[in-house]
Amino acid sequence: MTSERFFADLPPFDGFVGAVEPRSYHDVPDDWCVAITDVEGSTAAIAAGRYKDVNVVGAASIVSVNNAAKDLLLPYVFGGDGTTLLFPASRRAAIEVALRGVRRLARERFDLGLRIGVVPVDALRRDGFEVQVARFRLSPWVSLAMLAGSGIAEAERRIKSPELGERYSVADSSAVAHADLDGFECRFEPMRSRHGHIVSLLVVAKGTSSEERAAVYHQVLDAINGALDDVSQANPARHESINIASGLHHYQQESRLRGGAGGLARFIYALTAWGIGGVGRFLLWTGWRIPGFDGSKYRDEVIAHTDFRKFDEMLRMVIDVTPAQLATLEQVLAEHHTAGHIAYGLHTSTSAIMTCLIQNHEREHVHLVDGADGGYAMASVPLKKQLTAGVDAI
Repeated sequence: MTSERFFADLPPFDGFVGAVEPRSYHDVPDDWCVAITDVEGSTAAIAAGRYKDVNVVGAASIVSVNNAAKDLLLPYVFGGDGTTLLFPASRRAAIEVALRGVRRLARERFDLGLRIGVVPVDALRRDGFEVQVARFRLSPWVSLAMLAGSGIAEAERRIKSPELGERYSVADSSAVAHADLDGFECRFEPMRSRHGHIVSLLVVAKGTSSEERAAVYHQVLDAINGALDDVSQANPARHESINIASGLHHYQQESRLRGGAGGLARFIYALTAWGIGGVGRFLLWTGWRIPGFDGSKYRDEVIAHTDFRKFDEMLRMVIDVTPAQLATLEQVLAEHHTAGHIAYGLHTSTSAIMTCLIQNHEREHVHLVDGADGGYAMASVPLKKQLTAGVDAI
């Protein structure tokens, strides 16, 4: 494998259980970097009802980085109010220009701050922190990155540290800042829960070795599967819930991000996107096909290409459950927590939201799922309390 093609050349694994198995993972090359983006003040913004703004800014980093290195397949994990990305150091200059561009747009269009930091993998490895990645095959055309190793949390700690943050921060000192957001779309209506609750779940296993933590994650996954019968059926994206938005207001976040600096430019962008959305709704309704979009297959592909479950040294899920399933899930998680096996955070809402990364509408599209009302960001609040307080945390 060449270093730049490291991730693209990795053999993918099938079946989500592979995400918690150490043998699925490979060491990231020394000449790669870990980038962390994080919406500052996201909890307060979400409390003010701006969870869609936070979500959009968090996801925009992925599109901008992918467009800055279009010839490469790069790993990323979306966390709701931020993203972890890996890339070869040979592309660092171009990628930092793209990330500064997203930060500028976040500030100018949404009045949100975006913390951005980059830590070289070799610096983490020299200090004893490992960074590993695996490829989870969603379909023959799309794979998701799974991340493992203590280096992921350590990179985030350094970037957010008052003492070390400046060393790793991507500064605004350079005037070069440009984000290419081609392929970023936010055009689906919120996906209402079919069963009663959309649950955004974060689980961190405790243990002194990767094998010990893997055993805990296996137990947790078995417990979740037992509580839900079939976790794949808990995907919030289902045929009846995937609907292209008909109201112009649903295109507001995308138009603010991509539609230009002026109000007229954004209105024209939103109107154009709304018109295209109308064509998409018609094709989904009829099942007809036009060049570039097959109305008979697109919903199936969207369902298959959602990231409703993933792993980045933490189990992340957004699932649609019944009240009885939620009660069982909370019980088994509480039991594992009381036993000292895990820390976890859970947030419930009535719907999920989806942000789309589109290379093309035939096969190559990925759909980032988060719970409404804050999703992962809100679930991280009780998780952090448990990690800080230990097994006696509530």
